[in-house]
Amino acid sequence: MTSQEDGYTESLLNIILDEIDDIIIIHDSQHTVVWMNRAGTKKFGRSLESVIGKECYTLFGKNMCCSDCPVTAAVRDDRCKSYRTIPTTGERYRCTTIPLSKEGDIKLVVQHLRKA
Repeated sequence: MTSQEDGYTESLLNIILDEIDDIIIIHDSQHTVVWMNRAGTKKFGRSLESVIGKECYTLFGKNMCCSDCPVTAAVRDDRCKSYRTIPTTGERYRCTTIPLSKEGDIKLVVQHLRKA
């Protein structure tokens, strides 16, 4: 696949993910946010630019990794399900995390939050 095709595919996926109501947050394996869809930016009340490069736990009002961190669990055990509360709204979400590997190493973790 050419880099032009890669860019097209990434743009297409961003458009699709921005149109769904569930929150999608993509992290690296160190909890750093690399992308979040529009539903996430609206619920957290933050711009995409302000969350990229930040640790995911800061979105949930924490100073350190959550004690029941779904990202850490996903890196260790594959898929993980838990619950998270959005600090700005108090709404509770079911959280599923899915690790994405390349050559045996976890590169990204997709966090999918759906209203509980």
